[in-house]
Amino acid sequence: MSTQKSPETPLISFGSVQNAIVDAIRNMIMSGQAKPGDRLRQDKLAELFGVSTMPIREALRHLQAEGLVTFHARRGAAVAKLSVTEYEEIYRIREELEVLACRWAAEDFDRIPLERMRQLLDEIGGAEEHSDDAYLRVQLVREYFFTVFQASEKEHLLRLLSGLWDRSQQYRRYYSTFTEVIPQRITNYRQVYLACKGRDLEALVASIRAIYAFGRLELIPRVREEREELEETIAEEAA
Repeated sequence: MSTQKSPETPLISFGSVQNAIVDAIRNMIMSGQAKPGDRLRQDKLAELFGVSTMPIREALRHLQAEGLVTFHARRGAAVAKLSVTEYEEIYRIREELEVLACRWAAEDFDRIPLERMRQLLDEIGGAEEHSDDAYLRVQLVREYFFTVFQASEKEHLLRLLSGLWDRSQQYRRYYSTFTEVIPQRITNYRQVYLACKGRDLEALVASIRAIYAFGRLELIPRVREEREELEETIAEEAA
């Protein structure tokens, strides 16, 4: 984890110090600057942000409640890791909540900003084909889908979905590197837009279901295979 900061742009410079630190550490995790398993040393973070360790400790506890940070008896705080089983659980919950959000959003399709969706779809296509920035790609995809979800106007549902998307970002960033499935990903995303444009609830729900079916078929098995290979390598090295 990098702990250097630009002298021209301090990371903590506005609003509530506590909230700003939470946001800054969360962004380090979401962007991949702090990777799953990386230690989050309170003294280093305090030095980085120019504060005492107390707000750092509170910020890490806050992020622990979000599922982004774990605490270990001897190692202290670290960026949380997800097992494949945990991700599959989150994946299933997300699917059902997203379908629910779409049903509520479809009660008034006029709440969905179609022009913004179309713009984001174009940006996603460009980022998928030309950008090596995985963080940019996953952020664009997130904004695209939440353009629909926010039209549900259900505060508690949106908060749950936001937390689940944050918790699974490490895998979404990993999935975004599979270039051979880009055409199918873009097709799946486009179906969401077309369903909203056509004001077709059933098509919208079907498009969400298709995205998750694609993930279960094409993406999750790859993660499971990679984890199995890693565990075999570790076992061989320890033998």
